[in-house]
Amino acid sequence: MDPRIKNVIDSLAAEFEAEEAELRRTGAEMSFETAALQAGPEVAGFLNLLIRLLGARSIVEVGTSYGYTALWMGEAAADTGGRVIGMEYYPAKCTRARELVDLAGLSNIVIVRQGDAAELIGELEGPIDLAFIDAAKPAYMAYFDELLPKLRTGGCIVADNMILPERAREEARAYQAHVRAQPSVRSMELTIGDGLEMSVKVA
Repeated sequence: MDPRIKNVIDSLAAEFEAEEAELRRTGAEMSFETAALQAGPEVAGFLNLLIRLLGARSIVEVGTSYGYTALWMGEAAADTGGRVIGMEYYPAKCTRARELVDLAGLSNIVIVRQGDAAELIGELEGPIDLAFIDAAKPAYMAYFDELLPKLRTGGCIVADNMILPERAREEARAYQAHVRAQPSVRSMELTIGDGLEMSVKVA
């Protein structure tokens, strides 16, 4: 991996670990507006490999936060000739993600857009090769429904956080039931990180 990209990724990972340790120490409530809320290295590494496997060039991320997984995906997209479109609701997170993408030398590959993801997805042109959803869990189904018509046949939608505490798990199960009911999709849970639902468009 390019040292510039690796340094930024490692720095963000260390920041995330320190944040989690502080929350455990203090028992403080996590703020969605400021917390990193990023997928871990197992998930990020899997997405990097998946981009290479698919030869993905059109990649979408719903819930970019500070850009950890976007950087991992951007590193792979640099080799496939692709581009990553990240979406982040909170302006401060979006600004920081853009700064880190630039620091990693990926600003020509990773584009971070700020705003409501449902609206931003509506503005996208297909076909999309790969989409990663890691945002507010109650909105997962709506994001999936917006993305699916734009997804190419053989393309994937990967949703994070399928293995979580009970209340959030109910939301994950509802999402899984929804995507598995789609006749054009084959979908299964992968025990990577906090659990991924990988859905492939087959028709």
